[in-house]
Amino acid sequence: MMQQANNVTTLIKSLKVICLGLIIALALSNVAWLYAYVRETSQNAERVYVTTDNGTTSAIAAGQVQPTQYEARNLVRSFMDLMFQHDASTFRERVNHGMKLVDHNDGRAIYETFKRGQVLENYHRYNSHTNWTCDSVSVDMSVEPYRGIVWGAQEVVYDNQIAVQPVAARFTLSRQLRSDINPYGLLIDGFNFIEYRRPAPDGSRSSGGPTK
Repeated sequence: MMQQANNVTTLIKSLKVICLGLIIALALSNVAWLYAYVRETSQNAERVYVTTDNGTTSAIAAGQVQPTQYEARNLVRSFMDLMFQHDASTFRERVNHGMKLVDHNDGRAIYETFKRGQVLENYHRYNSHTNWTCDSVSVDMSVEPYRGIVWGAQEVVYDNQIAVQPVAARFTLSRQLRSDINPYGLLIDGFNFIEYRRPAPDGSRSSGGPTK
């Protein structure tokens, strides 16, 4: 009889230990779930939605992620490549894409130089195209808005001839929303062409401004 009572007592103690373990496990599970919920809610609060001519896309609020030197220089290289390298079939698409990386007024001013120079018409007329070579990009990110200069050259290829036009510009960069349209978190503004005396292969220097 005494042995049976001891067995019952042992069983009760074992059940108490099991129940206590289950309670602790449930508490830890609730804490983990609460942490995941709070984190997801915080991320959703940082995410905003941008409506453009191309539809609505999600973006991360400006200021949440610090842009890097690599992103700043890569943005400028991509912009210059899109705006200064094309042909008759790619001109509109590349320029429209490039316009999403620059302030509207600055982008419009560049496009107006293309219109005055009849760039698209000349592509069709002479079956020509342009290539862009980036010589260097410098960006000072010590203060905002960031400031920089880009140097390079545009090659106009037509009738088996190549005309090289040096191109350089000063600009500022402002922090913007990151999105599929502009993943860099930066927008180019204050874009102004400057004179650039580019070293020629023979050691001389050629100067130039905006493309025609």
